Amino acid sequence: MSELASGLQYLVPEADMKEASEDRKNRRRSERLAVSENVKGRIKPTMEVRILNISNHGMLIDSPCGLPPKGICELTVEAPGGPHLIKARVARCRAQMVKDDEGKVSIRFHAGLEFPEELAEGLEVQELISEICTIEIPMEEQSAKDSATGIEQAM
Repeated sequence: MSELASGLQYLVPEADMKEASEDRKNRRRSERLAVSENVKGRIKPTMEVRILNISNHGMLIDSPCGLPPKGICELTVEAPGGPHLIKARVARCRAQMVKDDEGKVSIRFHAGLEFPEELAEGLEVQELISEICTIEIPMEEQSAKDSATGIEQAM
């Protein structure tokens, strides 16, 4: 099982994670960066989300509800320097089974958001990255480090 800082465990077969990871590495336009723990945001005024990682071209969020692929959303990211309003296109959204600290299983959604070309690699995105990323470790290196420290992955 993969465990996140929030105490949720994601139930994903190890083989699927390795295969998906290899596929994603080959099609990235920019390197994903690990985000500080508990960086949150809101889609519309009511849906609280957690930012899992970010790059110059987009971010991955954890949401309680699914987002329609190809839809446009406005995300307000609560950064240490103040809120950042970002518009992004939903590139994909997948359901994930998660287990909390008490062992209760629920469904969460991981949505890949793509920034519009005019924002990608622009000053606004760079400022957001510098505010919410404490250590700029590429996600691929972070994943290898987590595996080496014994994060258990379920079948």
